[in-house]
Amino acid sequence: MKNRRSAYFPAMKFYYLPLILLCALSLVTGCRKSKDDNHCDDILSERPPTMAALIIVDRQTGDTILLSKDIEASSITITQEGTDLPSQQGIIGKQRGAPTYGAFVFHITDVKKGTFKYTIDIPGVGIIALSYINKEIKTDNECNPYYIDVTDPVIEGHEFTAKEVGSGVLINLTL
Repeated sequence: MKNRRSAYFPAMKFYYLPLILLCALSLVTGCRKSKDDNHCDDILSERPPTMAALIIVDRQTGDTILLSKDIEASSITITQEGTDLPSQQGIIGKQRGAPTYGAFVFHITDVKKGTFKYTIDIPGVGIIALSYINKEIKTDNECNPYYIDVTDPVIEGHEFTAKEVGSGVLINLTL
């Protein structure tokens, strides 16, 4: 009995050759470095968006008005004056012990310098006008040569205190 090779073996060589070439081609093209070595291209953002948190306290009872009057966040409208942007939505902090407990929290513009003003219409409470100034601060970081700092928040016509908390502004307002 003769030892005979199968006809299957030469056909397998034919299939392996294109597969090996395809793998080699993908490795060669995948490992090529780009010519412009800009290490800043992959940086999306260094800080979260700035948030404003309004804690509205009743002067006579000391209660947080948004919680005591059971106001829904969806009923509050926030409009940025001087733009034609649609009104935005916020949330009411309901986690006990958090600095924003009972506060109305929403995003404010922090991407360009200038003066900004928001009108916050809370049903059953009234209209609150919040204004602030964004200042451009120079840094030594070559990827982000400057950052925007939200400064001088003002609530018109009401007694308030403001302080920076994390990446936002916490405003205690007494009505």
